[in-house]
Amino acid sequence: MRCTVAIFVLAFTLAPSALAQTPPPVRPVQTSDQFSQLLVSGGDFPQRVALLRAASELRTIVLEALGQPQLRYPAARPILLIINSLIPTRSLPRLSVTEDPGGIKLQLTFAPPSPTSAPQLERALVVTLLTELAVRPTDSPAGTTDYAVPQIPRWIVDALCHKAHNPNPLQAPVALLPLLDSGRLPPLTALLSRPETDPIGSTIEEVDLHRCLLSFLRSREDASSGLHKLLSTQIAGDPLRAVQRCFASINGTDATLQREWTLHVATSSSQATIVALDGPQTELEIQKLLLLDVTDPESGQHFSYPLSQFDDYLRLPGAKNLLLHRQLEFNSLRERAHFLYSEVIATYATACNELATGRTKDLVRRLRNATLERESIAARLSRIRDHLNWFEAVEAPRQWTPQLAEFYRKLDELPPLTERMKAELDRAEREFNSRR
Repeated sequence: MRCTVAIFVLAFTLAPSALAQTPPPVRPVQTSDQFSQLLVSGGDFPQRVALLRAASELRTIVLEALGQPQLRYPAARPILLIINSLIPTRSLPRLSVTEDPGGIKLQLTFAPPSPTSAPQLERALVVTLLTELAVRPTDSPAGTTDYAVPQIPRWIVDALCHKAHNPNPLQAPVALLPLLDSGRLPPLTALLSRPETDPIGSTIEEVDLHRCLLSFLRSREDASSGLHKLLSTQIAGDPLRAVQRCFASINGTDATLQREWTLHVATSSSQATIVALDGPQTELEIQKLLLLDVTDPESGQHFSYPLSQFDDYLRLPGAKNLLLHRQLEFNSLRERAHFLYSEVIATYATACNELATGRTKDLVRRLRNATLERESIAARLSRIRDHLNWFEAVEAPRQWTPQLAEFYRKLDELPPLTERMKAELDRAEREFNSRR
């Protein structure tokens, strides 16, 4: 009996020490973006950083292409991207949407990325971002209480993936010309109702059709709200009626809508290039957007504030909505502006979003640098007089060498061409061409 009691006493004495030596559970290593909108778990650090950078850039492209502001949800509700090394490489990424007391949670689980699985992972990321827009409306960051996970259509995923790899808006879908010539253009119903889960891949012609469908809807005056509603709408039954419910600007019969669609495809595919703004025209458009017309509610007077004087207009009601709208206008201008102004316009669009959310840190310096960059671009473009110095004007580094500065100094000292000299040069060119 004494031996038994001694064993029990020894067991209870050693139990706390054994428990104390048990290591605590190891939390998975996670990497988040600077705004805590995306959270990557699993894998090694280079994998998480590369995936986080690609997903962040893809999120920006998706929101800009759909005309949506760069919304930021609470940090407690990020999109969780999980790299699971136990999943076979050939397995498709799996998206899950769950609800807890804090709101809706989106989670994408997939195998470690590889060159063969990269296209599938990119499409899964686009579907995840579109699902986030559908279940988290702008007026409820946590999500709706009666949400339904939408069925993302194939056309919008194709169009967004193409835009991610081909950001140049001047690329016309010329592959659709044979379809138009032969009268084999598919109806809108077939494009709208095809789900992303269709196992058959899209052809080049289908991708171009999906690009045209996005631009067709994006050209509507209510494109921003219409595309947001369309993502959360089930369109399996009657796709055309669903589109008309989401877009107030789309009305008429099915035949009328089909004619508009055919005309849009013909216009988009037949133009070799889309006419873009030159340097001076881009500068004028930027100057217009940098002025904010605000009404003072106390006096009823209208004022035009420069974007940089945010201390004067941020206190006024309606300034937030005006800034979000101005952000969309800058993004739209970026599509047709001179390519040298692309980064400057992106800076202004980001500044509008940050001002709308009340973040003004380091904004004065960035806006000042954007102004200096615009002046530098205008000076470089003004020096282009022929094709010989085009490369130096658009490709030369900002830190110019003394030799390049001397070249431009001598170029500025050249006397301007007179009308008589221009006429003689034109005559010589015509004579040269006639002898070829």
